[in-house]
Amino acid sequence: MDQIVRIEQELDGFKDTLSLYRQQLGSFLSRNADRVSRVADMPSLMGMERLIKLGNTTTAVSSRDDDFFSSLAQCPKSGILEIESKFESVYDIPLGNISLDVIAVDGGEITPVTLDENGKGQFEGTPGKFYRVHVQSEVTPAQIDDLFSSYDGLTSELEGWLRKEWEGFKPQWSQSTFVAAGNGMLAGSWAAVMGVWDGLSLVFDILKNPGAHLEQLGSSAQQLIDLAKQSPATMEKAMLLASDEAALCLLFRAASLWLSALPPSEMAGNSAEVASQVIVSVLIDILIALALAWTGVGIPAAKTYLTARGLKYGALLAGLAMRFVEAIFTILSTFMEYVDRYKKVAARGIAAGLIKGRMQLRWDAKRNTTLKQNEHHDNVPDQAKNPNGDSATCVPSTCKNGCPVSMVTGEELLTLTDGALDGILPFDFTRLYRTSAAEIDCGLGFGWSHSLSQRLEIDGDTVIWIDHENRRTTFPLPNRERLAIHNSLSRAAIYLGDDPEELILAQAGEETRFYHFHNGFLTAISDAYDNRLRITRDRQQRIQRLDNGAGRALLLRYDRTHLIAVDYQVFVPAQTLAEAWHTEQTLVSYRYDECAQLIEASNAAGESERYDYDDRHVILQRQLAGGASFFWEWERSGKAARCVRHWASFSQMDTRYVWDDQGSVTVQNLDGSEEVYVHDDRARLVRKVELDGGEHLKAYDDQGRLVAEQDPLGAVTEYRYDEVGRLVALIP
Repeated sequence: MDQIVRIEQELDGFKDTLSLYRQQLGSFLSRNADRVSRVADMPSLMGMERLIKLGNTTTAVSSRDDDFFSSLAQCPKSGILEIESKFESVYDIPLGNISLDVIAVDGGEITPVTLDENGKGQFEGTPGKFYRVHVQSEVTPAQIDDLFSSYDGLTSELEGWLRKEWEGFKPQWSQSTFVAAGNGMLAGSWAAVMGVWDGLSLVFDILKNPGAHLEQLGSSAQQLIDLAKQSPATMEKAMLLASDEAALCLLFRAASLWLSALPPSEMAGNSAEVASQVIVSVLIDILIALALAWTGVGIPAAKTYLTARGLKYGALLAGLAMRFVEAIFTILSTFMEYVDRYKKVAARGIAAGLIKGRMQLRWDAKRNTTLKQNEHHDNVPDQAKNPNGDSATCVPSTCKNGCPVSMVTGEELLTLTDGALDGILPFDFTRLYRTSAAEIDCGLGFGWSHSLSQRLEIDGDTVIWIDHENRRTTFPLPNRERLAIHNSLSRAAIYLGDDPEELILAQAGEETRFYHFHNGFLTAISDAYDNRLRITRDRQQRIQRLDNGAGRALLLRYDRTHLIAVDYQVFVPAQTLAEAWHTEQTLVSYRYDECAQLIEASNAAGESERYDYDDRHVILQRQLAGGASFFWEWERSGKAARCVRHWASFSQMDTRYVWDDQGSVTVQNLDGSEEVYVHDDRARLVRKVELDGGEHLKAYDDQGRLVAEQDPLGAVTEYRYDEVGRLVALIP
């Protein structure tokens, strides 16, 4: 979109910044105000459910109870219960001129008390009796109207000033000046919005304890300390402003829009890259400078602060920030009376109890809002399948009860690491025996796969990812309209790559890796920082070498179709590429029988372990180099086989499994104890009974996300997610 058009659209929408906020605030405060809060928490100024719209972003505000009561306080022998209200600060900054109710625990008699400008008041009660303090039991529509008339007035003044500034900026913009387009978008970018919103608490924290921010404030710190001691009433107004997210939202919106509108000539010498690194700091510093100016310390202190901060991002940007602060301070000063209106609505909290004969209310500015971006999220949930057609999660996520037997399908999931490639992007060469793959030979013998044996099958508009675990995960084929497609049930995603015909697959996990495919073949593995392992193939399209780009590689050697060894190689410059790669050691070698079954694997030390199978390639025995053996007994046959007993040559291990066809298995241990696992048809654990009989229950949504779980004591934990599947709330 053309920068001029975009800015003018933003200007047209500026007046609506707080419209939805006002609507939901009114609805919130009109609810029954007689309910006791369930949460004995410090008060949260303006803590109600609302949405604040900022351009293309939405501020989602957490829900708080609309009513707060104090903890119990006992009236002293004198019969006078003193009450005081102050900010949570290292200095005594009062929050005065607010109304509250003192409520007798016995009988519920209510006595209204108004605190003076110093935040103090007295209540005459009965010695020894207990009382609660209830702050601002009712907010009237008139108070809300008064508050929002100030917001509306401030919004109008800010919009008028922005439009006047834009009249001077607009002629300097050229529609063909592409280098300038980035400047405006950076100031209003999502990264800037998130960064500033996360830093809003710093504004209040600085006023709360200036001495803790000496390095950042410089000489302004002592001025604030002196002001807090000598003129607490002035400091009160600044702290109220710093706690008002609605007002800060307006000021931030104005600042970001103004920076977006600055013409290229104003930003000379600041590349888009540099601007993107400092824009968050500039916007936060603007808000801090406004708060400093409003404390009564004045514009000189704000100027000193911004000049000092300019050492971080340059005098030019610091000067621009000061220019904005000076203009907005004049506008803001005309709305000084608004803080009293804000206080009447916002001061709704609890008392901390009786402290030195006083009932104290200590106020702290709490973050009530989080931001969420209106992100496009293309999700096609479909659980991956094993070769037998059963739903299967990735092996690390599959419940296995301490042994490599899946509690979901009953198949063996024997995972072994045979070697590693070190470097910035480390790689483990692992292999997996999967019973359901007993009919598949992908180069390691029937049932086995390794960490590079992956491919894509494309059929029309569908992509099937056969991963290194021999699972099949289905996706729609990405295109230019659908660049990225997620599969939340399989916890995987597919993307269009930068190169033509490149598809990238990823599986969620502790260390996310991206698998790059061309024409269905795996060509590279990368991480989030684009470190890469590159794959080269021989003439038969077999993987020949995995190269980390730093002179280290794994060489795969074959006998016809079967992998027979993996070598660790080092690059030494030579006449030809083949001569340059020197094998330092053979990490592992493999041997097969006449039925193409892997029967032996030997490590670099020459230690070997052996495997035996039935006539349908289902594993029966694994014998370790030291002589210990593991055995399996199965029900059903071939790829549908389920383990019913798993034991070892030593007596400590002997486990039996009893299956039904409704996703349940009972594990019978050697000592006679039992455990029960129940999975749904999407391979998700829904019930577990522990050895002591304790029962765990889990529930999921249609996209595979855990939404609730209950522990053996009956405690329920709920989980909430945003539109793109990120966990945003945990409710115990």
